[in-house]
Amino acid sequence: MEFPDLGEHCEYENCNQTDFLPLQCKCKKVFCRVHFNDHCHSGKCELAPKPREINLKNDDDIYRCSYEGCKKGNLHEMLCNKCNKHYCIEHRFHVTCPEIDDETMAFKIEQLEAPRRQFREANKHLQDKITENIRKALQSSAKVKTASKIHLMRIKQKAIGPKAVPPKDRTYFAIRKPTNTEAKSVKIVNDMENLVDLGTVSLDPDLKDTVPIFINANWSLGRAIDSVCDTCNITNNNNKIGNTKLRLFRQLDGYCISPVKMDVEVQELIKNELLLEGDKLVMEYISTDVLNSLDDTAQVFLNQEQN
Repeated sequence: MEFPDLGEHCEYENCNQTDFLPLQCKCKKVFCRVHFNDHCHSGKCELAPKPREINLKNDDDIYRCSYEGCKKGNLHEMLCNKCNKHYCIEHRFHVTCPEIDDETMAFKIEQLEAPRRQFREANKHLQDKITENIRKALQSSAKVKTASKIHLMRIKQKAIGPKAVPPKDRTYFAIRKPTNTEAKSVKIVNDMENLVDLGTVSLDPDLKDTVPIFINANWSLGRAIDSVCDTCNITNNNNKIGNTKLRLFRQLDGYCISPVKMDVEVQELIKNELLLEGDKLVMEYISTDVLNSLDDTAQVFLNQEQN
């Protein structure tokens, strides 16, 4: 042992364990914490301290809430300044008090709700200001990286996902859930020259109507979609025979992330820049017949004019 002289052995019969913070009775015997209490209660040692009796005077020291059906108690009395009865925090301003009229009750409730409402309004104003600052920064090429980092940080602060995913393997996105289970209209592009130039599309940093999530970068796209559905409570029938299937689209340009291959890993998609961490993604249903008609080179886009 590194500290062989540290602690003492409990002298209680059949114990003998080493306790680093032993308790010593006035009879000079040393005990661990558990057996010190047993020694005191045994009555065999006249020098042992007598157990203290805790007397709450039959609950006289506990103030019971006067609200009907409430069993909460408090150590400190809180009297209603109208009926002079004690109530717990939850029922502090209670409608059963005959001395409180509707106008007074509304005023009391407003006093409690006003600070909460002010905080919500201030937080919304702050988030809107941050969003606007990021949007302006994205218009300047020199500030794009900084703005993107701030946008990603906002997602990380609120992101939810499977707790079993190690932090080092987590990758973060903002997901917009489908509004219904109907198949959405899509455009199929087989000519690469007809693809939208991303340089002409601007990123919208507003996280409104999205769910910040994280997934494992080592997962396949199919498993990632399943996890997103579990996290966001989205109906997922991808593993069943049906008329529609769920696919992930970039909100930036409506581009479908690997519509045919579901076994490609998320980290590979990020490496090939089909996905960027912090992207705003859209989960939507598309027709199974459309998917079955695609070849491996087809590019699929949401028809954003109709969706």
